[in-house]
Amino acid sequence: MTPTPPTTISRWTDADRTGDLAGMRACLAADARLNSPLTDGFSFHGAEEVMAVFAAAFELLDDIVIHRLTGSDDDWVLCGTNRLGAQNLEEIQWLRLDEEGLIAEITLFIRPMPAAGGARGVGGGAAVGVDRAGRREVPHAAAALIP
Repeated sequence: MTPTPPTTISRWTDADRTGDLAGMRACLAADARLNSPLTDGFSFHGAEEVMAVFAAAFELLDDIVIHRLTGSDDDWVLCGTNRLGAQNLEEIQWLRLDEEGLIAEITLFIRPMPAAGGARGVGGGAAVGVDRAGRREVPHAAAALIP
């Protein structure tokens, strides 16, 4: 039996399927965190940084399909596939809700590893740009999450 997800999780899943960035943003807590699939030492903080990563991903990925959603209480897992050029990818998003029912944390898992590992050379943690005000340039940092 498939559990009935909270409204936030249903809305996030529908928005992810269609690339609806505004719909996804509405599901995030202001202080949401996205953990990189490549390293424990790299994450994105705040809803705007998280959404910049997804915006960059949607520009590169095709054929986004969510195959399974499972979870309970505040922990939910989305399982899907997508394509980057000729490379088929599998992705898992582990979503954790806060006390207000918004997504507070996302941990991504992507395979195959050779595709995910290839992103390190292109945009791993060391390649994160910094603007004149000393802030991270998130579009460059987003490459750390995109195989």
